[in-house]
Amino acid sequence: MVPRRQTSMMLGWVLLFSAGVRGYSDQTFRAAVYEHAPLPPNRTIVVTRQEALDYMRKNLEVYKTATEEAHGQNVDIIVFPEDGITYNGHTRKSVRPYLEYIPDPKQEQWNPCEVPDRYSDTEVQYTLSCLAKNNSLWIVANMGDYQPCQADDTVCPADGHYQFNTDVVYDSNGTLIAKYHKINLFFEFMFDPSTSKGAVSFETPFGTFGVFTCFDILFRNPVVVLMKEKGVSNIVFPTAWMDTPPFFAAIQFHSAVAAGFGINFLAANMHNPRYRFQGSGIYSPDGAVAYYYNNSVKGQEEGGKLLVSDLKILRNNALSHNSPMYSSKKYNGTQAMGDGVFHADTFGDNFNYILLTESSGKARVCHNELCCIATYTSHDNFTEMFALGAFDGLHTKEGTYYIQVCTVLRCKTLEKSSCGQGSRVSNTYFTQLALSGTFKTPYTFPEILLHGENVLDLAPSTTWSYNAGRMEAKNGFEQPLLSFSLFSRDYDNDLRLTSSCGNPKLAIFTQCLLLLLLLFSVLS
Repeated sequence: MVPRRQTSMMLGWVLLFSAGVRGYSDQTFRAAVYEHAPLPPNRTIVVTRQEALDYMRKNLEVYKTATEEAHGQNVDIIVFPEDGITYNGHTRKSVRPYLEYIPDPKQEQWNPCEVPDRYSDTEVQYTLSCLAKNNSLWIVANMGDYQPCQADDTVCPADGHYQFNTDVVYDSNGTLIAKYHKINLFFEFMFDPSTSKGAVSFETPFGTFGVFTCFDILFRNPVVVLMKEKGVSNIVFPTAWMDTPPFFAAIQFHSAVAAGFGINFLAANMHNPRYRFQGSGIYSPDGAVAYYYNNSVKGQEEGGKLLVSDLKILRNNALSHNSPMYSSKKYNGTQAMGDGVFHADTFGDNFNYILLTESSGKARVCHNELCCIATYTSHDNFTEMFALGAFDGLHTKEGTYYIQVCTVLRCKTLEKSSCGQGSRVSNTYFTQLALSGTFKTPYTFPEILLHGENVLDLAPSTTWSYNAGRMEAKNGFEQPLLSFSLFSRDYDNDLRLTSSCGNPKLAIFTQCLLLLLLLFSVLS
C-alpha cells in the first residue's frame, strides 16, 4: 500500500462578521483542503446543458460530503481544486455548457442559496452557496465563468463572449464575496485570460486572504501584488498541478512558496496520478502542517482526501514587514564557475553542475551572476551521484520567466547528463547540509524533497531553517535526500528581457517577430 502522509478576533471581528464562524480563536483558525479525483467527461463532443449538469453534480456530491465532514471538524474555510467541477482538457466549444454567468461581487451582493432565481443556469453557484451556508464555513471553489461582451468591446472573442477560468469564494452565510479570473493560463485554449488583470483578496474574521490559480504562482501579478502591495498573509490556491522534476513537485514548490513569503498557503490539487496530478497541502511559514501525496495509479480509484489543520492567524507576510528574506551580494561581472564543472539540461535550462565526491566537504559552482555554496556531510561515502547545480537566466520551457536556482540533488543515474532529470528514488542520507547563493531578489523559496516509501516526502519543519537566502539542516534528515534547493524568481528581469528584441531566446524572438509583422502590416 502506498502510504499517505498527513503530519500533523476579537469582539470587533465577531460583530463585523456575524456569520457562524465556528473554529477560529484569537490565535488560530481551522483550514481544510480537499484533493478531488474527478472522472473525465466526454470532451470530444458538445453536450447539452443538462448533460453537463449531470456530470458536475456528481462532483458536487463529493464536495458536499467533504464539506459536511469539514463542518463536523469545526473547519472555518475549505478549498477545492482547479477543474474539480468541470474537469480539464476541454475545447472552447465543449466547455461552454459547463459555464455559468457569475456576477461581480464588487458590483452587487448575491446569495445564490437564498435568491436562486436571480440569474438563469446557476445551479453550480446555488449548490456551492448552500454548502457554505448550511455548514457555516467559507468555501473556495473553481468553475467556469461566461461573460457576454459589451457593445463597445473592440477585442471581444469571435464567438461573442468571454470564458474565464474562475475561482469563487462564498462566506459562511453563502454570500458570493469574491471571484477571480485566472491571469496566467497554461495551455488553456478554452479560456480567455483575465481582462481586468486584477489581483483579488477578501476579508475574513481570521485574516486577509488572496486567491489565485495554479500557473499564476510563478508571476508577479497576482502573487507579488498580493504579498507586497496588499500585504496578504494567507493564500487559497485551487490548482490542477502536474509534478515536474526536479523543482516543481506540487508539495515541494507550494510548501517552499509558503516558507519563502512567510504566509499560510492552502493548496488543493486535482488527484489523477496517471497524469502526475497529485499533492495537496496546508502550509505555514514554518513548513508543511499537513499534506497528502499518493502517486499510485490506483489512487484514482481510491478517491479524494480531506486535510484539516489549525493555522496561526497571520496579519503580515515576510515582505509586508520588511523581514530579511535574502542577503544581497555585490558582483564583479560574471563569476568564475569552479573546477570540474559540467552542464546538464534541467527542465529546459542548461545548468552548471559540480559533483559531490567526498562524504563531506564544501562545494561551489556559479552560473552567470549567481554563485552557489554548499557544505555537507553524508552518512556514508556516496554510492549514488549527487551534484551541486546553479542556473541564472531566463527560463523558456512551458512559460517564460527569469529564475536563479541553487540545488543539491540526486542525479537520476550515474551519468552526469542525468543530473537535471529529477530522481524519485534515493538511498543517501545527509547528516548535515547547508546551501546559500548570491541571489538578486528577496523572492527565494526553500525546497526540500525526501524519498519516502514509494512516495515523495517533505522534511519536518523542526529539521531545517531558512533565513535571508540561506537554508540549513544542521542535523540532516531521517530519510534519504532527493533535492535541497533554493528557487528564486527575478520578476524585474522578466520585464527587461521580454521587452528586448536583442535577446536570442526563442520565446522573446517570437514576440518581437510578431510585433514587427504587425508594424509592417500597418505601414503597408
